[in-house]
Amino acid sequence: FNTQIAESQGEIEEAEEKLADLEEPQVYVLNRDTNIGYACFENDSNIVEGIANIFPVFFFLVAALVCITTMNRMVEEQRTQIGVLKALGYGETTIMSKYMIYSGLAAVSGCVFGYILGTWGFPKIVWFGYGIMYRADPISYVFDGKMAVISMTVSLLCSIGTTWMSCRTELDQVAAALMRSKAPKAGKRVFLEYISFIWRRLSFLHKVSFRNIFRYRRRLFMMVVGISGCTALLVTGFGIKDSIADVAAAQYLEIQTVDITVSLKEAEEEETESALEELKALGVGKYTFVMEKNLDLVTDTGGRTVSLVAGTEEGLAPFLNLHTMKGEAIAYPVTGEAVISNRLAEDYHVKIGDMITLRDENLRSMTVTVSGIYENYINHYVHVSEDTWREMAGEEPERKTIYLNLEKEPEVPSEKEIYALSAELMKLDQVSNVTVSADVMDRISNMMASLDIIVAVVILCAAGLAFIVLYNLTNINITERIREIATIKVLGFYKRETAAYVFRENIMLTALGMAVGMGLGYFLHRFVMNEIKVDLISFDIYVKPVSYLYSGLLTLGFAWCVNLTMSGKLEGISMTESLKSVD
Repeated sequence: FNTQIAESQGEIEEAEEKLADLEEPQVYVLNRDTNIGYACFENDSNIVEGIANIFPVFFFLVAALVCITTMNRMVEEQRTQIGVLKALGYGETTIMSKYMIYSGLAAVSGCVFGYILGTWGFPKIVWFGYGIMYRADPISYVFDGKMAVISMTVSLLCSIGTTWMSCRTELDQVAAALMRSKAPKAGKRVFLEYISFIWRRLSFLHKVSFRNIFRYRRRLFMMVVGISGCTALLVTGFGIKDSIADVAAAQYLEIQTVDITVSLKEAEEEETESALEELKALGVGKYTFVMEKNLDLVTDTGGRTVSLVAGTEEGLAPFLNLHTMKGEAIAYPVTGEAVISNRLAEDYHVKIGDMITLRDENLRSMTVTVSGIYENYINHYVHVSEDTWREMAGEEPERKTIYLNLEKEPEVPSEKEIYALSAELMKLDQVSNVTVSADVMDRISNMMASLDIIVAVVILCAAGLAFIVLYNLTNINITERIREIATIKVLGFYKRETAAYVFRENIMLTALGMAVGMGLGYFLHRFVMNEIKVDLISFDIYVKPVSYLYSGLLTLGFAWCVNLTMSGKLEGISMTESLKSVD
């Protein structure tokens, strides 16, 4: 028994000695943000959130203007009936209630339909687009009662309030005045008439069109607002895609021109370099060893984790193109200086010449002067020289990262060659990870491809907005001018000439609204893009010239569809209307 106890004690002591010889393991705590799928999905969600914060407000403002115009016009058309009811002894409250109930029911039904479409239809469309790239659980719908109450309240105030004001204005008149048709607005000279060299070259019908446009200023204002809003939405939709879709290509084809990034377990340059030389046959071209290390940027308003890259100008020249947003070259930083990415400078209001402080996991700090701010879209980088790291940290940089390009002569390597080399690199004992830039670029590009469905939704909404505004105002225009249109038919105008006489004003107003919308879209796009915040990705905020062209053509296309729809009503006006007396 004593022998067994002694053997057991010996085994325990032997085990303790083995445990003492073991190195303390490194522990890494990873959260879900380190999962590339989750990070991409979160970025996509942030893009949709930024758009959702702006577009509903814009749509609601235009919808409110349409509602105001419609209800005001309806009350004006019913002025004779209002006069009759007032003459029969009906009270003003009773008369107003008829129109206020009508507008209230329209607001309630519109809110119910819009709420269902907004909380079920649009999310389903967006989720379908994301389903192409992500394998996620079925969508779960959330019906926000507070949002529904706010929307309903604002809609009722807009519709009923407008109706009340219009009725109040009409009911201030006596019944006899209300039962007579409202006198048409007096014609006035327009500004263009004072520019004689233009005015005298216009035909008579074109002069009539210009006078009618500026005669009905409310219709002019509504048309310009509605059409400019439509064009601005189109410019913003296309601009969002322009600003986001190409960031991956710009990052990995123009800024970080690295084919493969290799991460080493330890800084074993000699062994790794000899292994790379043996892989020359597989296409290994230029490569350089650098130190990549995550540090914290320390500021008065908080901190952010950044990627510090310490290298040499000669070594990084084939892999890094430092330039400003305007394309001007930036010199590689010298000792004591740093070049930072533009998103860092923007978020923390850093300018060239400012001092920034970086801190590592051991709470060691280094302060450097910003010598340049370079264009960058993926991740947040601070570039320093190796001498800066030696001076500030007091140690040699750990070169555990390799930037590698394949041999591009005599022809550009294929994807097959790139992946064959990356597979061989992963077989090396000293290699912990291999990242192919083409993979990252494709992953980000696919993530941004989901914007196509969002752009399509924006275009459809803009089309609906343009159709509603144009249809509403064109219908009012035709209704107000029935006797005028009937008269020109009696005078012998053909179908096309009659349509041109009426719709020419629509075309002119559409062109004016489109011009205003181009400028409005520029500012709306920048505002929306500033609302879209993605942590590791910044965007090149610009709109391609072809996007302005597409926006203009689509706006004209929407106007043409409305004119085509309304031409039937125009043709249905009888010539006998010209014989009817105003009284």
